[in-house]
Amino acid sequence: MILGALLAPPLYWGGHWLADHGILTWLGETPFRKFFHRGLLIAAIVLLWPTARWLQVPGLHALGINPNPRRWEDALVGFAASFLMMVALAAVLLGLEVVRLRQHVHGLDLVKIATSAVVVSILEEWLFRGAILGLLARSMHRNGALFLTSALFSILHFLKPNDNAVPQTVNWLSGFGLIPGSFAQFSQPWLVLGGFTTLFCMAWILGYSRFKTGSLWMAIGLHTGWVFGLMSFNKITKRLIKDTLPWFGENLAVGFASVIVVLLTGLLLWAWFTYVRPDSKNHPQRG
Repeated sequence: MILGALLAPPLYWGGHWLADHGILTWLGETPFRKFFHRGLLIAAIVLLWPTARWLQVPGLHALGINPNPRRWEDALVGFAASFLMMVALAAVLLGLEVVRLRQHVHGLDLVKIATSAVVVSILEEWLFRGAILGLLARSMHRNGALFLTSALFSILHFLKPNDNAVPQTVNWLSGFGLIPGSFAQFSQPWLVLGGFTTLFCMAWILGYSRFKTGSLWMAIGLHTGWVFGLMSFNKITKRLIKDTLPWFGENLAVGFASVIVVLLTGLLLWAWFTYVRPDSKNHPQRG
């Protein structure tokens, strides 16, 4: 948290410098809290190397990451399972007239969303399911490691700075000003049940696919499908009904309906591993 808070201001300044010079102009419209979140992610990745050295991890095999000859198939199946279920949820929201489609959507915006979804998914899967889950699984039961990793994933993604705490002028200490307000959502029971639970179930399914395939390819596909579905839904639709909790939250990742959809995605993967790829089994953790 400390390192992420320190990284947020230079990331913000760097992003706006690029935008001012006509490079990645969309960064100029990105709020500071987004750079704060990316600072946390970068800090976690940077700190993994000294952690792995301290724990004397010899390589990826020790983390349970193995070559996957069916990597593209796994990635595609993961993406299809998560994205199509998100489309089904979006169709329900459209049918209930909770949202409506926007009249004008730029194709370039969807390309940017797809690029962001792929990059974020790769980084986060290597961090959470690759490094953190792999490290924990070396010293405890697999289910315990999966529970702790899923809880950490959910907590970090559920942190959302209060809009009122966003600084008007960014300085070196601005990142620290966002930390206290980041826990504000935990005071709202419906958001905790509908949002935190959804993220936890997502993380558990991502870890499940990682253990079943012995690689990160399916997890990356799943993660990409969820992120792309969520971000593109927000881009192409406009909210008509605001108060729809506990079933539907402010986005597709919040609400009891979202929990059900994510669990159905997990059920699809279970059926895939049971009936389509019965040769898949939990890969042993190598250490």
